[in-house]
Amino acid sequence: MRRWTAALLIGPAVLFLVGGFVGPLTLALGESLRGGIGPYVRIFGDSYYLEVIAATLALSGTVTLAALAVGYPYALILARAQGWAKTVLLFLLVAPLLVNVVVRSFGWMVIFGRSGLVNAALDLVGLPKLDLLNSWTAIGIALVHVLLPFMVLSIAATLEDLDPALEEAAATLGARPLRRFIHIVAPLSLHGAVTGAILVFALCMGSFVTVMMMGDNRTMVLPLLVYQQLSVAGDGVFAAALGMVLLATVLAVFWLQARAVRTLTP
Repeated sequence: MRRWTAALLIGPAVLFLVGGFVGPLTLALGESLRGGIGPYVRIFGDSYYLEVIAATLALSGTVTLAALAVGYPYALILARAQGWAKTVLLFLLVAPLLVNVVVRSFGWMVIFGRSGLVNAALDLVGLPKLDLLNSWTAIGIALVHVLLPFMVLSIAATLEDLDPALEEAAATLGARPLRRFIHIVAPLSLHGAVTGAILVFALCMGSFVTVMMMGDNRTMVLPLLVYQQLSVAGDGVFAAALGMVLLATVLAVFWLQARAVRTLTP
């Protein structure tokens, strides 16, 4: 009886995953193999596509590291804040998620434009203008801005579960704040940081609207290449193959992350 009850409870979730995730992936894999291994040979035999894969990985890795560097201090402050201060910090954190991606990207285009806010400030102090738009720097900053909440919330949830008595005991024994952070807070919040890194990396690997609006032909990434193959070239087989390569790349990075975490975790 309990087995039937459990099956009825998890049945809808399983059907949803099969229909909304496994099913489309199976169809995409089948579509990519319609031309045999030709599309995959084309991808890995052309230096241009290899450069796009490398650029996608480099962008996602850089955004993940930047989000971790900015997000960890924010998460530490958020986890220890109380009352209205915590509410304000949470609102400021999730505010980017409340804005449409097109509007948000257009806002960054205005800021980084030739006559935008950044260059206006540089001109005001007598410094030369910068050509930030259509650059990896501008795209990276825009992606960190929107993906930062996933990093911060993952780390903050772990930090809030830490027992304050651990730090108090270390302080009683003479450990300074930096030493307490290195030996207590950082190791115990490692899983939160890894979870946040996985979320940010995966979402960044799949981002293409921000890259499309703020970049040019020099800032090509795999998701944008898939979109172009479908909408411009009309080559569904090659687009499906590119999508499978994107999925395999993400899974390979996740496997490496899991191995690294097992190595670092005592």
